[in-house]
Amino acid sequence: MGELAEWMHAAAREAQRRLLEAETTDDFAKLTVCLDKLARGARQSTLLHRKLEAERIAAAQRAADSAARAEADPQFVPRHVKRVRIRTAITRHVWNELEGDEEAELFRDDLNARLDELEEADDFLDTPIDDLIATLCRDLGFEPPAAATSPIAAAMAGGGPSSVERVGEGASLAPGAPAGHAPDSS
Repeated sequence: MGELAEWMHAAAREAQRRLLEAETTDDFAKLTVCLDKLARGARQSTLLHRKLEAERIAAAQRAADSAARAEADPQFVPRHVKRVRIRTAITRHVWNELEGDEEAELFRDDLNARLDELEEADDFLDTPIDDLIATLCRDLGFEPPAAATSPIAAAMAGGGPSSVERVGEGASLAPGAPAGHAPDSS
């Protein structure tokens, strides 16, 4: 973007030189329009470059903050994983009921704010995920899901052998193993 702005600046200088040397009013008007377009393009390139750079810096800061938080709080990763599972389950459950992008964005903002509050609670990791999903659905004005939404909860509720085998993405729950633990591979 910076290079494009430099090119437009050079072209604007050339248009200005030709503008000052214009012999007819028509040439002067054409070069004035050209100079105006070049200046607008340079401004837009500079503003877009500034925006992209600010977003890059903000993303790097968020990543550094998350890494620092994960080091400082040993429960950060389990809390974050549970939060993502809850958010995904609720979003999948209510997505068809949302009308339009604006309503979906408001829903996401509200859900994330409520998850922020829940995640800070001392009993967040101890509360069953399906209970949190049902509570959040009701709080957000939606009917909670009828069936267990997490694979572990479905397996524990008698969801059948296929539910037990598909506990997570690629992980399985061995028969007789405690819920939430992958089988011992050694």
